[in-house]
Amino acid sequence: MSIQSTIENALNLLPGRRKSRPELTREQAMSARPIRNPSLKWRENDDGEAVIVLPRRTDWVGKALAWMFFVPEARPIALDDVGTFVWQNCDGGQAVSKLIDLLCAEYQLGKREAELSLTEFLKMLGKRGMIGFLIPKEVAAELGEADRQVLGLEEIGSTEEDIRRIQDSQDDLAEEGPGNPQNGADGAKGSDA
Repeated sequence: MSIQSTIENALNLLPGRRKSRPELTREQAMSARPIRNPSLKWRENDDGEAVIVLPRRTDWVGKALAWMFFVPEARPIALDDVGTFVWQNCDGGQAVSKLIDLLCAEYQLGKREAELSLTEFLKMLGKRGMIGFLIPKEVAAELGEADRQVLGLEEIGSTEEDIRRIQDSQDDLAEEGPGNPQNGADGAKGSDA
């Protein structure tokens, strides 16, 4: 770690200071591959819609709110048909531009409409820590992120291999645990596979 990055990390700890996020160009953003946060559990309900289970915050604010108010350990978020389609395709294998094409074909949307809707939805998922983005090494180097290829899931890993290793370990746990509601990597229900 360089002295500059150490200083920047220390400054980011100050109250009111936001962490600087790398800025991607439009082309770089369209080539990024969204990937689900492997630490989140999710399943499909009876209607075929994705239900994602978000855990309660574990920082001091989350603990204080849980102490003052009844805050459940986790809360489920159900996605509609389009959200489920996007969620299932956020597997790290498809670029955002490919997801736009898939949305256009699946839901008969115009390219501009699909692009605006998808990018806003992906931003919302990214802000909540539900997805991250895999970017090529060259783009990471341009952004000053030397070894980092993952944006948005840095607490889990900094490379695609880190994310895949966590996914594999989650899949192993899902296979071992009886009645575990988490889906496998292919998005199919564990009991139907």
